[in-house]
Amino acid sequence: MKRLIHWFNNSSLKVKWSLSASAAIFFAFFIFSFFQYYVISNWLLGEEENSVSQVLEELSVFYRRRAPIITWEDVYDSYDLMKQINERDQTIRILDATGKEVLTARQTDSQPFSIPFEPVRDKTIKLIKTEKGDVYVGVIPIRSNEFNGYVEVVHPLKRYHKMMKNFLATMAIFGSFALLFSGLLGFIMATNFLLPLQKMAHTMQNIRKKGFQERMEPTNSRDEVAELTNIFNEMMDEIERTFEQQKQFVQDASHELRTPVQIMEGHLNLLHRWGKNDPAILEESLTASLQELQRMKKLVQEMLDLTRTEQLGKIRGEHKTDVLEAIIHVLKNFKVMHPTFTFHLNEDNANGIAANIHPDHFEQVMMILMDNAVKYSEDIEKVDVVVTKEDNQVAVSVVDYGIGIEPEDLNKIFHRFYRVDKARSRERGGNGLGLSIAKQIIDIYAGTIYAKSAPGKGTTITMLIPVFNETN
Repeated sequence: MKRLIHWFNNSSLKVKWSLSASAAIFFAFFIFSFFQYYVISNWLLGEEENSVSQVLEELSVFYRRRAPIITWEDVYDSYDLMKQINERDQTIRILDATGKEVLTARQTDSQPFSIPFEPVRDKTIKLIKTEKGDVYVGVIPIRSNEFNGYVEVVHPLKRYHKMMKNFLATMAIFGSFALLFSGLLGFIMATNFLLPLQKMAHTMQNIRKKGFQERMEPTNSRDEVAELTNIFNEMMDEIERTFEQQKQFVQDASHELRTPVQIMEGHLNLLHRWGKNDPAILEESLTASLQELQRMKKLVQEMLDLTRTEQLGKIRGEHKTDVLEAIIHVLKNFKVMHPTFTFHLNEDNANGIAANIHPDHFEQVMMILMDNAVKYSEDIEKVDVVVTKEDNQVAVSVVDYGIGIEPEDLNKIFHRFYRVDKARSRERGGNGLGLSIAKQIIDIYAGTIYAKSAPGKGTTITMLIPVFNETN
């Protein structure tokens, strides 16, 4: 075995590739054949069992037509039917109540099996192993005012075993051909796939002979290796760029869509428990769920815009948002999602203040801040929202009383994918995207967002948004 491993390790890449390809194809064929063998085996066993069940049913119908009085003459009259439906190697017996044989129908070339008698109440089919082979034994009771007994069908599985042996032999033959074919195919594939590498190796040998000053970079060269290298490099750059964009979009989308789904789930759970019997609750929950569904549809499009930095300016402009109305709507949804929390709103003479931000974007930022506040609260399940007006800006602060943030991490929490060791770990469900998205949205509307915190004393995140100017 060691010699074989040593030989394989020292073999050429063509040999390794061909052997690996042939081994992979062969094992794939083996696994497929194994499952095919298993499925066919169960299917054939099922067919054999159905054959026994059909014989029992036909005899049962024969006797039911003569019920409730089944005479001995009826029993002997069933012999012709037994001969008609009896298959090769199969034995059909009529037994009395004690298990004594009354009537038997058996093919001439079949051998009797010694099957112990067991009384049954309903139709029973069992697989029994005997010295002469495996058999299916089916028994069904006969009940009448005159004759009580059983119909017994003994069905050997000779045909099943013969078919499975032939199938196994066929699989072995095809498996041998598959091994040879896979080896040949693997060698041909290895030869074709390694041809560019052989040319590249030849080029590297020329570089070694001509000196270190030569380069393999196919800048001005037009040979196949240079073209392949250029195409590969360009392709990989494009794939990496596309992959990073898609990865960022998926993470942003999953982060943003989670909260609306939780809101809808909270309302639906409320309706499921008791709200469906209250028309007011039913109307409110359905309305809120439809609003969140509509918001999710808009979020998908907005997330597409956010992933393209060159299009971020398109969503900026003059938009009017009633700050208190939007906050009350968000708080109402969070009360449904987190019934154990206390949410307090301090408006401080901010009634009627409108901010220059799109309503959906404002609610999106509020959802992020509220979600973080709830997520990182511990013993004190309380969140405060403070709204004030500072010059030409609206200040909205979300205050939690949770674990807090270290001073050196305050300036980094708005970075994409950044997580504080404790407060922003994956164990709490954070992925470092929420606050970065919130900052990106606030920056679009020429606003500001910042955080104040102390370890163990909670966190306050404040966003400043320009006031909406009616003259504009």
